[in-house]
Amino acid sequence: MARRKAKVGAAQKLTGYGILAVLGLIAVGLLIQQSRFNPAVIVAMRGPELTGRPQAASTQAQAATAALIPEVSGFTPLAPTQSYGPENLSDKIDGKADLYLAAGFKEMSCRSFGLGAVEGAHVEVFLYDMGSAPNAFAVFSGQRRSGSPSSSLTANAYATTNALFFTQGRFYVEIVADRASETLQKSLEAYATALLAKIPAEGETKDAAALFPKEGLVRETVRLCAADTFGCEGLNNMLTGEYSLKSGKATAFVAVRDTPELAQAEARRYLDFLAANGYRKVQTPGSPGDIPALVLDNSFEMVFVEGRTLAGVHDATTLEAALELAAKLRNELKEKP
Repeated sequence: MARRKAKVGAAQKLTGYGILAVLGLIAVGLLIQQSRFNPAVIVAMRGPELTGRPQAASTQAQAATAALIPEVSGFTPLAPTQSYGPENLSDKIDGKADLYLAAGFKEMSCRSFGLGAVEGAHVEVFLYDMGSAPNAFAVFSGQRRSGSPSSSLTANAYATTNALFFTQGRFYVEIVADRASETLQKSLEAYATALLAKIPAEGETKDAAALFPKEGLVRETVRLCAADTFGCEGLNNMLTGEYSLKSGKATAFVAVRDTPELAQAEARRYLDFLAANGYRKVQTPGSPGDIPALVLDNSFEMVFVEGRTLAGVHDATTLEAALELAAKLRNELKEKP
């Protein structure tokens, strides 16, 4: 039996038309919204092209450090120079960028070369502009490998079996090969000489070890800590050097401040830090002058101020070593202008 069509009333027709009208307005609104891209969405779509990647070649050519990397006979460029700033340095040296950023990093350029004199060898040159000579030394010393012999290239330079590391003024340089050989080492030194000829001479490169007493000092351990030395917040730009003495091992520290008052204030800050971490004063018969000694778990600390220089002894293995090194350090500083 045929079904009869249901009759649609006027009210139902009006309701249907109303729903269609609302749906139409929603569709128009969506089209308008899609035409108005959120800039953040546009950036996200472009992603790696805009953030965290080497700059385009035309931009790289404008980088000051890029212009200093020479092309040297025997070194065949394998790729254009790449340049990085504070915002994307971690893309190239992931896991190490914080050391450079904390020390005042400005810009880095690097370039890869093939070395014809050593078949198949690959060499990468890194040139960092750290903004000042002390900043350059901070990253040089912070990266230095234990036991690596010093090089005569500059006041702050050392070599490994496959690389050279050095500072010149405000610049820190790494020249690293993928293998080791005597021929390769000579080639790296030749490249370093050509690079040094292009690096600006401004910014004095000092021998940081000159501030410390020579006897017992392990020279390659001299470092400049840019921030929070020994974990003490605000104890910045501190030179440290490790000693091996007959009476034990210890670390000396030195920091020249603008005024004696600033040096005294930092000494108090460090002493408060030690006390807060459980160090206590210990009797020191024969202590040099008025230098207090503190101990925690057979680790000895001494802190003093000489003029506008904050200095002392850190993590001495015996009280005798702490007293000996503090006396040597104070005498050394008294002789400095």
